[in-house]
Amino acid sequence: MRRLFAVAAATGLLMLSALPALAAEGDPGVVMVMKHACSVEPIKNEADFKAVEAKANGDAVVSLALTVLACPAIVLPADGSSQTDGIKGSPVEFEFTVTDSNGDSQTLSDAKFVSQKLCETDIDRDANGDGAKTADVCLDTSHYMFSNLAVGEVTVEETTPPNGWKFGTLRLTPKVLQPSGNDAATGPEFSTATSTVTLDLSGDTDNTAMLHIYNFEKSPATDTVPATDATSPAPVLPMVGGLLVAIVGLAYTLRRRAA
Repeated sequence: MRRLFAVAAATGLLMLSALPALAAEGDPGVVMVMKHACSVEPIKNEADFKAVEAKANGDAVVSLALTVLACPAIVLPADGSSQTDGIKGSPVEFEFTVTDSNGDSQTLSDAKFVSQKLCETDIDRDANGDGAKTADVCLDTSHYMFSNLAVGEVTVEETTPPNGWKFGTLRLTPKVLQPSGNDAATGPEFSTATSTVTLDLSGDTDNTAMLHIYNFEKSPATDTVPATDATSPAPVLPMVGGLLVAIVGLAYTLRRRAA
């Protein structure tokens, strides 16, 4: 029943966690990175990732939920003891560098680690259909927050992926689930060849963006396969109609929790 919950509601939980702290226009920029490793299924490229999404047969909720199950959120070993007991991947070493429009750079040692989980009780829904809304059916949504960025073009580089993994793909959350701003307005693009995401925070009124970065499995069989999506716009995660009312009602509370 716990896994059924994740298929049915992981989308809503992930999007809830993706709502950044409220920022006023003109405030310094904020970029948040939620890191996922596709460890449950052997995903080696974008085609494999889309094949997982396709198993939902057009159901947007199940489509995203399946990718969350295939690619749980992961954190650094140093933050593993602070990670929640929600559904998650094992802690592992990796590194990101975020460079703002002034040329100033930050690494994960400069970022704020946000330990977070969201449960049935957070969305006030019986997600697994067992007749109860419990606090022990949860998804870990821990992530890293880079703050005080100069507003303008920002480059996020995965300088060190986990051993045996590679930069895979990027997803965003939809505007309807963002009480302020629009992450898509930052125009993010990603390159698998350089393991980078570029975006312009000045395009968004709240100067913030949440990036969901997925790592794919890297094996000798795929090391020499050229990326077919070397430079791509970031897809926006599908809107979830069935969870929208509950999500929007909690949006401001969760933004404050992430701050």
